Amino acid sequence: MLELVALSAQDMPVPIPVQVRYFKKVFAYDKTVPRENIKLLVVYGDATPTDVREELVEAFNSIGIRATAVKSSQLASAGADVNVVYAAPGSDIRIIKEFCRTNGVLSISGLPNLATNGDVSIAINAVNDMPKVIVNPDRLKIEKQDAADLMRLR
Repeated sequence: MLELVALSAQDMPVPIPVQVRYFKKVFAYDKTVPRENIKLLVVYGDATPTDVREELVEAFNSIGIRATAVKSSQLASAGADVNVVYAAPGSDIRIIKEFCRTNGVLSISGLPNLATNGDVSIAINAVNDMPKVIVNPDRLKIEKQDAADLMRLR
């Protein structure tokens, strides 16, 4: 049984441009993520709206984070120099979890329930119309992240 995240951009409580700016700040708290030349993959699936995938890639690239999109089924061959994986709506979370665990890669998403459920390490939620970082410390350990400072963001 596939474990797909069958949601759309409307299910992300924080607009993509705001998420991206917050994630860039969050990366500074994770000593495993390089300060420069971050390589980020937006992982998508058949159910991911094309405009969401394109907006995510464009938004990360616009703030200096090298982002490309890759289908869930192609993630394993994406390369070893990946620092961060963004789980887009419609992606196969099982594949993302395994890739990040095996390769020590940070997983993030704009879907807060994924961090709450332990599927990704970090997500962005909206609380009282303000962005709030959701951190899953167990997932951070699984992904071998040196991010003790992230606990202050919870």
